[in-house]
Amino acid sequence: MVHDGTPAAVPFEFEGPAGTLCGWTRGRPDSTEPAVLFIHPINLQGASWDEVAGRVCDERFCLMPDMRGHGRSSPDGPFGVDHWTADLLAVLDHFAVDRCHVVGGSLGGALAVALAVAAPGRVRSIGAFGSFLSLRSADPEPVVNVVRALGVRRAFEELLPQVSVAPGTSEEIVERLLAHANPNDVETVSAIWRAATATDVAPLAAAVAVPALVVSGALDATCPTEMGRELALALGTRLVVLPGIGHLPMFEAPAATADLINGFFAQLAEGPAALAGRGPVR
Repeated sequence: MVHDGTPAAVPFEFEGPAGTLCGWTRGRPDSTEPAVLFIHPINLQGASWDEVAGRVCDERFCLMPDMRGHGRSSPDGPFGVDHWTADLLAVLDHFAVDRCHVVGGSLGGALAVALAVAAPGRVRSIGAFGSFLSLRSADPEPVVNVVRALGVRRAFEELLPQVSVAPGTSEEIVERLLAHANPNDVETVSAIWRAATATDVAPLAAAVAVPALVVSGALDATCPTEMGRELALALGTRLVVLPGIGHLPMFEAPAATADLINGFFAQLAEGPAALAGRGPVR
């Protein structure tokens, strides 16, 4: 994983709350700028954010963990918002990160909200891409049935191009996405999906006291812009809509995604006045 001549991402592994936690880092651990914790979407891996992190890490230390049940981390549960939040806190503790920006995709955006409430002194800001407040209205069983019928790999090959990227997305991007799909077994992937669809951080959002960047793809079939707008409203910010993009802008438009993140950090550095008065972008 190398981007534009920057050093390759560095793997890590340590014992977390429920077994081994693995992932990747980029950038400078000794940076005086707040670190960036990237949270991957459900049933993907931390390295899903690598192309974006490669464009953000020049002056920052970037962390891209695999949460439990994902990637190289332990497949053992239990799964759910509280458990994955515990994993994220363990990563911050392991690297002695006192304060960070948190950027999440899909479920990762909801987990960013949960982390900001669980550890308010450690989160500088939230970035949520293709995310939501609640999935409780979603029925997990149709997806679980496909996974059981086809197996994990074939199910991802069938489902991810349909629901995770915009129509017409290049085969190269789809192949890169599939390379970052969760490699675990049917039971683990199904349990993770059921836990994800039970997610509801709506009761927590009002307690978030940090600035937020909320972004949706205009063609997101999984978390449509209405869900992004609801999240943005709850966090007191605007919704930024990326035209022509589906559910996973970190794959579909990594450069534009990094530009939004870097621009947001630059606004934060300018102070509250730079963030004031931002109505919803429709």
